[in-house]
Amino acid sequence: MRWSLRTLTEALCFLALSLAVPAQAQATNVAFGRPSSASSIHAVGYPTQFAPEKAFNGIINTSDRWSSAVSPLPSNPEWIEVDLQAVHGVQRITLYVSRDSNYGRMVDFDVMSRTSNTASHQVVPGGAITGNTENVRTLAFAQPVNARYVRLQCKLATNDNLCRVREIQVFGSVLANQPPLVFAGNATTLALPVNSVPLQGSASDTDGTVTHYLWDQVSGPSPATLTGATASSATASNLVAGVYVFRLTATDNQGATGSDIVRITVLPESAPPDPRAGKLHVWNRGGRYDTAVFLPKDYGTRPGKKYPLVLSLHGRGGSTLNGDHTQVGANPEGFIRQLTPGKPLVDTFPGVVIAPNGPRVGAPLDTWWQVDATHTLVQQALSEYEIDPDRVTMTGLSSGGSGVNEQMKKYRSTYAGGMPIAYFPPTPADVCELDDFPIWASGNADDGTFSVHRWTNATTGFQPLLRQCPGYSGEFLLTVNPSGGHSGWDSFWSRSDVQNWLVSQQRKAP
Repeated sequence: MRWSLRTLTEALCFLALSLAVPAQAQATNVAFGRPSSASSIHAVGYPTQFAPEKAFNGIINTSDRWSSAVSPLPSNPEWIEVDLQAVHGVQRITLYVSRDSNYGRMVDFDVMSRTSNTASHQVVPGGAITGNTENVRTLAFAQPVNARYVRLQCKLATNDNLCRVREIQVFGSVLANQPPLVFAGNATTLALPVNSVPLQGSASDTDGTVTHYLWDQVSGPSPATLTGATASSATASNLVAGVYVFRLTATDNQGATGSDIVRITVLPESAPPDPRAGKLHVWNRGGRYDTAVFLPKDYGTRPGKKYPLVLSLHGRGGSTLNGDHTQVGANPEGFIRQLTPGKPLVDTFPGVVIAPNGPRVGAPLDTWWQVDATHTLVQQALSEYEIDPDRVTMTGLSSGGSGVNEQMKKYRSTYAGGMPIAYFPPTPADVCELDDFPIWASGNADDGTFSVHRWTNATTGFQPLLRQCPGYSGEFLLTVNPSGGHSGWDSFWSRSDVQNWLVSQQRKAP
């Protein structure tokens, strides 16, 4: 055959038209022949003539359709749904929502989707239709909608107000198999002699079914015995003290796997509490800084457990012990007053508190805290009691606040934080030495003894100067009350946020 210019031009035009088929036209109707269901089926010809599968068989005429048995209400719509049998990326949906061009058109309806039979239905973008005037409606999506189930929910139709659908076409493509979503359960803590624990897991699969489960041990102080390891829930037994990690792996019907882990903490068998736990007792140190001590109610029940320590310093003229240092005073001064018998904090406070008595036996009450002797007291407490050395804080009122400041200046590496109350700010050689040290100060604006002005003055105050330090960590807090004079420490210490702060600070690495 000889090609003329005209023949060649016509052939090229035909080829171009063939290649120019719209991308939408090339998509596959993934709803064709898929399982379907409906809220009701019209009684005439029930169950097959107007069954839901008629809307997914590729036949579009006036007699081949789904029809509802009853009229819908906005609060009780009729619906038809197709199961695509896997999660698809849906690009567009075309709806034939009438009996024919003249009768039974759907007016108000929602087009919805979900990824699994346990997920909730969501209206697709542009899928909430009201006042529809079209017999054929197409929804095209800028981004594919992930769906396994597509539902048309009918609320109102013309004429006899029955819902009719000749065909629903869903165009898209199946997504890659998604692995199961696995939950191995919540972390659990138990105490010996109990040495077994149920492992309660679960798994779901958005585009298939879970066909296999397997529990295994990832880590732990000893091999555990796993019973029922090929079910979603199993039992781990023969546990010893320590932390175990178990893993649940689920496999779906296409071989994809997903997993999750759960931690089980086994505590040593409880010992009887220390007889001093939950009470105040005297730690006699030979007369110099004999100390009132509070131990938490569970002190001694968990061998090896370490507790936060709070150093509580009273003011000049105050005390924590009786005159001969044989008993804790009935109303000891300082934070330890919050832990006297009958106070609610006794039952819940998780830290050890040491409250030294400033004067020796028979000495005058008027005293200031000696910085080295106070630090020696703290160091000895670390050996005397079960203390976490990284969680040691200090608080004091008035001259006790001065004692806190002096510890900050000379021995701040020992402490995790300081809380001076009703006293001036600390005076290190360079305020920036404390730029990352947690401090919570408190005072009253009308305190005529130790004014808060030294904390707040815009030019020379500790707070604005500290905030200008290049390494400022933002861990400085200042509470200023408008009135109260030289007092208010007991009400401040009674606050739960203050109490939590004292036992929550962690010492920074040098």
